[in-house]
Amino acid sequence: MANKSRNWGYGAFAALLIGTMSLAGCGDGNGNAGSSSSSPEVSASASAPASASSSASPSASAAESQPYELKWLKAQDISLPYDPSKDAVKQAIEKKLNIKIVPEMVDVQQYKTKLNLKMSSSDIPDVARIDFADDFQKYAQQGAFVDLTDLLNEKDTPNILKEVPPEVFEQAKVNGRIYGIPYQGGPGAGYRWNLVLRKDYMEQVGASAPKTLDDYYNLLKKIKQEKPDVIPLGGYTAQIGQVKYANNSFDNIFGAFGVTPGFFTEKDGKFSNYDIDPRMRDALLFLQKMYKEGLIDKEFATIKEEQLRAKLYSGKLFSWMGWWSTANDYDTQVETNELIKSGKLAADGKLPNQAEQPFKYLTLLGSLVGPDGKAVAPMGAPFSQMNAISAKTKDPKRVLSIIEDSLSPDNQMLTVWGIEGEDYNLVDGKLKTVTDLVDPQTQQDKNGNFRGTQSYLFAPGLNGWPHYLESLPLRFSQALDVAINNPYQITDASNYLDSPTKIAKLVELNTMRDSVFTQIIMGGDIKKFDDFVEKWKSQGGNQILSELEESFKKKAGK
Repeated sequence: MANKSRNWGYGAFAALLIGTMSLAGCGDGNGNAGSSSSSPEVSASASAPASASSSASPSASAAESQPYELKWLKAQDISLPYDPSKDAVKQAIEKKLNIKIVPEMVDVQQYKTKLNLKMSSSDIPDVARIDFADDFQKYAQQGAFVDLTDLLNEKDTPNILKEVPPEVFEQAKVNGRIYGIPYQGGPGAGYRWNLVLRKDYMEQVGASAPKTLDDYYNLLKKIKQEKPDVIPLGGYTAQIGQVKYANNSFDNIFGAFGVTPGFFTEKDGKFSNYDIDPRMRDALLFLQKMYKEGLIDKEFATIKEEQLRAKLYSGKLFSWMGWWSTANDYDTQVETNELIKSGKLAADGKLPNQAEQPFKYLTLLGSLVGPDGKAVAPMGAPFSQMNAISAKTKDPKRVLSIIEDSLSPDNQMLTVWGIEGEDYNLVDGKLKTVTDLVDPQTQQDKNGNFRGTQSYLFAPGLNGWPHYLESLPLRFSQALDVAINNPYQITDASNYLDSPTKIAKLVELNTMRDSVFTQIIMGGDIKKFDDFVEKWKSQGGNQILSELEESFKKKAGK
C-alpha cells in the first residue's frame, strides 16, 4: 500500500476533517473537498485573499488598502456546531490577505438550491463556486459572471495559470470565453466511495468479505437471519434531482449490473444514458427484491445522512456506501458506543485519536462485480466546479487579484492546511497534520476556536495541493487506497460537451428518474421503468443525445 500511495491522484485533505465527516462526503460525489465539516457533495463557495500589489504598493489608494469585503455562501453540515466569528483559520486568512469574509451559512444539502435562488436575485456572492455542468454554463451565458478571457495572462495572473493548465481552461470555456477558474477540491478526478461493512458482524456470522454481487446478497441474507435487529444495507436521501440521490446508497448494486445513474455513454460517436439502459431495469428489479426481503433499510428514501449516522453509530447497521474520508470517524464512533454498552468507556467519555491505527470495526471494499466479472464505478470529471466572479461585484479586477494572490505557495498552505504550528507542522520538510486538535463533539480546539481548514480557499486542487500526498494518516491512506485503485472507474461521456437542452432539462429528467426509481425499489410496477424511458426520451432526452453527438463531432474536428 505504501507503494500505491505514491501514485495517488487525489488530495489528502482528509486528515483535517477528522471528527467532522459526514456520510455524503465533501462534495458532489465526484471527489470534491470542502470545509472541516463538509461532506462529499457540493462544497462551499467563494474564497479570497487580497492582492499583494493593491494592498502593499506605496501608491495604493486608501480604498485599495482597506480589507476587501467578500460575500460568501458557505456550505455547512448544520448538524455540527460552527461559528465563523470564532474560526481561527478564517481570521488568519483575513488578516494575512487583507480581506473581510462575510459568510452566509447554508446546509450542504441545500447549497445548490440556495445558490440558484441567489443567482436569480441581486444578492449574488462575490465569488460563487458552482457546478460546471449545467448551472455554470447556463448562468455564464446569461451574463452573470465576469468574462476573464482578457484578464488572465502570465504578467498579471501567473499563479492562476500555473494552477490551471491551458487545456483545462479550454475545456472550461463557454461559447469560446472564460468565465471562471476550474476547481476540483483535490487533485484529479476519480472514484471516492467505498462499500463499508461491520467487520465484527461478519466475523460473528462466520463470513468473509464479499467480492461479487451474489456473495454480498447472500451475506446480507445471513446477517438478516442471524442478526434480526441489524439493517443489512442502509441508505439515505440526498437532494432529489441530483445524480447523487440515485446512486450514493446503492452504487455497488447498480455498478455490478454495469450501470450508474445519471452518466451519459458514448460508443462510436453515438450517445445514450445509463438511466434508460435495459440493464438499469434489471438492477432496479434486483434492488426491489432486496427491499422486499428486508435487506434494505425501509427508511432509505426519507431519512437524511445524520439519521443514518445515528443508526450506524448505535450498531443497527451492517453495511452502507461511504465517502472515503468518513471511515475513520465512523470506526471511532462505533467503538465508543461498543465501550458504552460494555461499561468500559473512559470516565471522560473520549477515545484517543485512532487515525494512525488499523480499522477495528470496519472493512472497506471496492466495487462488487456481476456474473461477467465486471462493474462500473462513476468517477468525477477532471474538474466539476468553477470559481466565478459575480458580474455584480463592485471591483472585479481586485477580486481577481485576490484569487491570484491566494494561490501563492505560502497562501495555499494557509488556506488548505491552516496555521503552521497549530493545524500542521513541517517535520524534515514533510507535512504532518495535527489530528487531535479539534474535539469531534464540539468541533472546537482547547481554546474554543473553530478551525475551518479548506473552508475559505480558491486553490483548484487540479494537480495537487501542497504536501497533500504525505499528509494522510494510516486509516485515511487505507480508505483512499481502496477507492482510487478501483479498477472499474468510468467517466461521464458528456463531460464538457455542449447541450443547451441538457442545461435546460436535465434536473427535470433527474427528478423524474429519482421518483420512478425510488417507487420501483419500494415495490412499484416495473412497467414504470418502461414508461420512464419513453418520457425521458420525449421530454428532452433524445434532444440532449443529439446535441451531445453534434458537440462531440465538433470537438473531434469532424
